[in-house]
Amino acid sequence: MKIKINYEDGIINVPSEAILPDLGTMEADELRVLLYICAEPSFRHDTDAGKAHAIKTLDMQWAAIEAAIGSLAGRGVISSDEVSAEGDVRPKAKKQKASVRADSPVYTKDETAGIIDRNADLRKIINDDVPRLTGKAVTQNEAIMLVSIYDYLHLSAESIIKLVDFCRTNGAVSFRVVERTAYSLFDNDITTPEAIDEFIIAERRKEEITEHIRQLFGIGKRALIAHEKTLIKTWVENYGYGADMIDLAYEVTIKAINEPSLDYAGAVMKRWHETGYRTPEDVESGEAQPAVKPAAGKKGGKKVKAESFDADEFMNLSLQRSYKE
Repeated sequence: MKIKINYEDGIINVPSEAILPDLGTMEADELRVLLYICAEPSFRHDTDAGKAHAIKTLDMQWAAIEAAIGSLAGRGVISSDEVSAEGDVRPKAKKQKASVRADSPVYTKDETAGIIDRNADLRKIINDDVPRLTGKAVTQNEAIMLVSIYDYLHLSAESIIKLVDFCRTNGAVSFRVVERTAYSLFDNDITTPEAIDEFIIAERRKEEITEHIRQLFGIGKRALIAHEKTLIKTWVENYGYGADMIDLAYEVTIKAINEPSLDYAGAVMKRWHETGYRTPEDVESGEAQPAVKPAAGKKGGKKVKAESFDADEFMNLSLQRSYKE
């Protein structure tokens, strides 16, 4: 077998003599960061200026990137005016804003080890709890992420375990997902075990309803498009509707247009929400109001029989017009 590299307009120079001796022992993050350093001259020139781009491109926390840089320097693959011969990155001041991953504090290997050593509950998370949940030992870079969540976001050991377990049962064992979830919750003031429990319950409820909607509307297992996700989020989170209201909207939709349609059902529920209907009983009682009849009038000296106003028919016609728009 022959392999041809498609360089096109760009070539990456990798120091083969420096990396080949250590290639078999390098971690994935070290290799990713090394390739990025080789491919981005501007990052080599000024890592601070290129921090945000590196984080976005590599999808890594800055502390993990600097840890990889330190490891590479320790191996002698690269050198930096901010990295010692042992590969430790100089400590930097911690920031107050946690929503931007680039602003998260940088932990050296010694700092990470010290924090773990001083906190028995954190040691238990890293050595016992997380390996039990994920089925594998925590790597050095993963430990840095857990230390960041624990020390910087000040999440308790219980909260961290709940997050790891939640991400695991959602099919994601990547610590990148755990980290992103932790930062997102922190930005929304969801940090206590009780608040995280409420978040998880709400997410589980949304997942169950989403699966119910998939079956009800014949969506199947395909990935939902952004518009469908927005509709479901609106029904569940904004309107607070459960499966009972969605089932009723589905029935109205089938009766009106004889086929399942998320958009039509969405229009139905939007009007229910605006009217103040919260339950199927509210809808029933609202639609069961006495028919509105115009006052009888006279025409040519004769009484004209007033035609009753069919609220159901008006509702369906109105919805069909908005659905087609």
